[in-house]
Amino acid sequence: MEIKQSFSTSEVAKYCHVTADTIRKWAEAGRITVFKTPGGHRRIRREDLVQFLRENSIPVHGDLNAAGVRILLIDPERTVAQVVRRLLERARTAFHVESAYDAFDAGRLVSSFQPDVIFMDLRLAGIDPLEVLRRVKDIPELAATRIVGVASSEDKDLANRAIEHGAAASLTKPFTPDDLRRALAKVGVEVS
Repeated sequence: MEIKQSFSTSEVAKYCHVTADTIRKWAEAGRITVFKTPGGHRRIRREDLVQFLRENSIPVHGDLNAAGVRILLIDPERTVAQVVRRLLERARTAFHVESAYDAFDAGRLVSSFQPDVIFMDLRLAGIDPLEVLRRVKDIPELAATRIVGVASSEDKDLANRAIEHGAAASLTKPFTPDDLRRALAKVGVEVS
């Protein structure tokens, strides 16, 4: 089953219980994140819509939380999240992706999102990655969560230590789409 990854302003209006014109005004004011198709149509990504709904205390409709592999990206570099999202958006496999750019958001999303897979930068400020590995495995609801430690090529020792402490795989920056596919395969997620 493919999960719809982006929505028109009319579709978003239904989720927000407002008119499409209101969504366009919110987009122009920067209240909701949109992108434009080559044809000039506004679209809202699934994860941006869900975040907007939560931030504005609007109930998240059940079909927005449709089945699929839940992936949490924890990395201060937004470009890393963009690269991973682009690859997953092209896949036929259903993915639901959330991103955290700091330790606070990471902790909040690990608890609320309950990801199947976590890609965690092993040099994220404010956390001890080995302690995070231990704590995630101690939470019964997250016992099946698989963690991929992401490190720079200079941090191979840290990546190896993460594997020793329970990470299911490691990924070295910079990485290619094939590297990402291999890391996902190591944690039991096939990208097709």
